[in-house]
Amino acid sequence: MDQGLAAVFGATVGVLGSAMTGALTWAATRTQRRTQLQADLHRWQREVRRETYLGLLNSVRAARGALAASLDDLQVSREDGQQNMAQAWRLLAPVESATSAVQLEGPAETAALATDLAEALFTVFRSAYPWREGGALDEPDLVVFYRQARDTLESAEKAFLTSARRHLDVGGSSTFA
Repeated sequence: MDQGLAAVFGATVGVLGSAMTGALTWAATRTQRRTQLQADLHRWQREVRRETYLGLLNSVRAARGALAASLDDLQVSREDGQQNMAQAWRLLAPVESATSAVQLEGPAETAALATDLAEALFTVFRSAYPWREGGALDEPDLVVFYRQARDTLESAEKAFLTSARRHLDVGGSSTFA
């Protein structure tokens, strides 16, 4: 009878051991799966933000470059410069769209800096508007206003890039707030 009781006891311990091993394996797998899902979410969020930030930077740079080229063209030919400036003005719409995307995807700090960047670009364009309408290219007040606006744009771009890098975890710890 002792052998029978020992066999039942042994079988019970074996079943309980298997059940405990199964439960521990399930818990470990669940934790691992949850950790992997979080890592995938952070990677996806980072990729979306990166593309969104690049979209804004590229649209700002395209508009700024087109405006600068049109100002150069104005010095050669008023007609060509004004046509090219009108084309540069059309590049402001993608900047507005890209700014909205950053406001949607980015953290509050980066979204605010994206707005500052777009506003600085719009100020550069406003400063060049008198030239678009036929103003004298050597008007000192216009030149000073344009240069100040351009300097502000450069500062706004640097601030946006600094924030974007920090929130994209370039060389640091992740901050997906």
